[in-house]
Amino acid sequence: MHDHRSVAAVFKRGRARRWLGALAVTASAYLPNSPALAQSSPGNSVGINVTALPDYEGSKSYRVLPLPTLSLSKGAMFVQGFIGGIAYPLWPSVAVGLLIGVQPGRNQDDAAVLNGTGDIPTSFDFGAFARWHYGPASAGLRFLQSAHAGYGNRVTLSASYALVQKPVDRVSVSADAVWSNGPSQQTWFGIDTEQAASSTAGLSAYHPSAGFSRADLRIDWDHRLNQQWSLQSAFGVGSLLGDAANSPIVERRAAVFGSVGAAYHF
Repeated sequence: MHDHRSVAAVFKRGRARRWLGALAVTASAYLPNSPALAQSSPGNSVGINVTALPDYEGSKSYRVLPLPTLSLSKGAMFVQGFIGGIAYPLWPSVAVGLLIGVQPGRNQDDAAVLNGTGDIPTSFDFGAFARWHYGPASAGLRFLQSAHAGYGNRVTLSASYALVQKPVDRVSVSADAVWSNGPSQQTWFGIDTEQAASSTAGLSAYHPSAGFSRADLRIDWDHRLNQQWSLQSAFGVGSLLGDAANSPIVERRAAVFGSVGAAYHF
């Protein structure tokens, strides 16, 4: 049972833990692609995005949060929400890099169906990515391993295409698919026997297998106001898949998400 009440109590102060965890979810799934993970940005930038997203994967409730963005050295160093990294160009169209971020936690009071299952504390992620682009098309592979023992890992496959590439406007569409190993599935979507016994909703034990857990489709629009300022927006739909979608803690398989923000270029 994921009952880490002594650790989680620290993060619960002032709802800081819930806020931090939601930031991490957004950074990995719901924000526009980081310049380093996509094609190189023409310069340095710092910005903020206001994002609407589910409380947790499978939740029917939403929250709105402000999230930071940062890109330095033409995207070679970047921060997107609470995920950051360094990119290394191998060839003009291929880059690889290292990632570090925050793995979102979950409170059992986020939804009635979670009551009695215990809290999952926030932890750290580390991993790597590879990105290829040719003209308006790009594809990527990202691996993130949780630093917390037993939390598992996830692999994200992505593809995007720039529909509009102009000096003032850039519009792109992208699709992501997330594969989760067994420990990751059990952590976020499983119910062990101890959790089932403590569940106030009367949940039965559930042990999901490794497999694809989520797919997202998103459209991004970047509008350049002048040399210093740009506006950014994104809208997408996503759905849980396979054993993740069938988890008894899932209130809603499909969700919409979006963000609007601004960036200063220097």
